Amino acid sequence: MAEGQVDVKRYQIISLLYIVFICFSVINIKISVLDSNIYTIKSLQSLHKEELKKVDISNKIIVDNYDTLNKSLKALSYLKIRTRLIKSSKVIEDVLEHVDDEFGRNKTTLFKQFNSKNLIEDILKSKKGIPKLEKDLFDLSDFIKKSPYKLQTSLDSLIPIQKEITTIKGKVEAWDYYLFMHKPTAISYMQLERIKLLIAKTQLLYQEAALAEIGYLPTYFSQFNPKLYVLKANVKDYKEDEIIKPGQKVISVNDEVFDDLFKKILASLHTENIFVGLNNTLLSDFSFMMGKDFEVDILPKVNIIKSNNDYRVVFKKTGEYKLRFYDMRKEPKVLFVKNIMVNALPDPIVKIKGDNLNNYAISIKDLISAERLEAKLQINNLSYFPGRINSYKVIRIHNGKEEESVINYGELFQSPTQKVMGSLVKNDLIIFDNLNMSLVDGSTRIAAPIVYKITN
Repeated sequence: MAEGQVDVKRYQIISLLYIVFICFSVINIKISVLDSNIYTIKSLQSLHKEELKKVDISNKIIVDNYDTLNKSLKALSYLKIRTRLIKSSKVIEDVLEHVDDEFGRNKTTLFKQFNSKNLIEDILKSKKGIPKLEKDLFDLSDFIKKSPYKLQTSLDSLIPIQKEITTIKGKVEAWDYYLFMHKPTAISYMQLERIKLLIAKTQLLYQEAALAEIGYLPTYFSQFNPKLYVLKANVKDYKEDEIIKPGQKVISVNDEVFDDLFKKILASLHTENIFVGLNNTLLSDFSFMMGKDFEVDILPKVNIIKSNNDYRVVFKKTGEYKLRFYDMRKEPKVLFVKNIMVNALPDPIVKIKGDNLNNYAISIKDLISAERLEAKLQINNLSYFPGRINSYKVIRIHNGKEEESVINYGELFQSPTQKVMGSLVKNDLIIFDNLNMSLVDGSTRIAAPIVYKITN
C-alpha cells in the first residue's frame, strides 16, 4: 500500500512538472501579442484586396497597349518580371489555401489555433507548404537579379530572401525556421499574409514602371474637375504632334536599325534611383570610348568620371536633368535625349552597431562591446554611409526617472557615455536622442530617438 502511495505521488509530481514546462514554453510570448496578430492578419488581407484592384486596372491598360509596350526593351523586361511575380502570387495563395484546408480537415480554425504550434508546423512542413514557397521565392529573386532591367525594391530585404538569417541574439537560423517553424499559428500565418502582400505590391510596381515607359502614370481624375493630378513628379510634357489623335494608329516614326552602340547604351544605362551627392553609376560595363565613339552631355552641367568601364556622376542638386547622347563615330549626331530625376537623400536609419542589436532589448555587455552608433541609407545596396554622425544625447532612465545624461560627439561612445553605460542595471532604459547627422548633399538630419531596455 505504501508503495502504491509513493507511485501516486511520483506521478503527481511528474504531472505538475509537465504543467510547469508547458507554462514556461509559452510564457515568453504574451497572449495579447499573439491575439493582436489576428488583427494584423485581417489588415494585411484588406490591404491585399485594395492592391489587387490597382493591379487589375494596370493589367487592363497593359493588355490594351501591348503592341506599343513590345517596342520598349525596358518595358518588356519589367513585364517579364511581372509575369514571374504572378506565378509567385499563385504559389503563396496555394500555400495559404493548403493551410486553411488542413485546418478544416482537422475541424479547427485559425482563431482556435492562434496560440498553437504543432498543427501549423506539421502543415507547413509538407510538400505543399514552406518547401514549395521557399523554392519559389528564391527562384523569383534569382530571376529578377538576372533581368537586364529591374527596379530597386525591398522584396529581398523585407521578406527576407536569404538562406541563413542571423537573429537579434546572434544565432544563425535557416530561412524556414526563422520565419515559420516553432512559432504560434498567429505568427506563422501572419508571415504568409505579409509575403502575399509584398509580392502583390512588387507586381504593381513593375506594371506601373512598364506603363510609365509609354507615358502612362497613376493619376487622380474627377469628372467634375478637368484638372489631372499625377502621382509622380517626373512627367513628360508631350508636344502636340506627339499626342495620338482619336482613330490614329500607333506607328514607328523611325525606321533606323539600332546598331551595337545604341543597344549597348540601353543595356548599360542606369537612370532610376539617382540620388544627390552620391557617386551614381550612369553607365556600367560600357566598352565604347567617350569622345571617340560617343559623347554624353548633361544639363545642368555635371562632371562625368570614367572608372574602368563604368561612367559615374555626382549630382550636386536635386531636380530634373536633361541627358543627351551623341554618336561620334562618323559625323556627330544625337542618338536620343532623356530627362532624369535626381532625388533627395532619404532620412538615414540609426542603430547601435552590430547585426544582432536590432531589438529594443539589450544586455549591458552587448551595449558596451558595440562601441558606437552607426547610420545607414537603405538605397541602391549602398555599402557605406554618405555622411557622418555629429552628436547625440545619451539618457539613462532608472525607475521611470532620468538619472543622468551626457552629450556624445561623433559615432564612437566617448568616456562620459561609457560611464553612463557602466552604471546601467537591469530594467533601466537608455535613450539616444537628438541624433544630429550631416549628409554629403549638404543637409543636416535629426534621426528619431533610439530606446533600449537593459536585460541584464
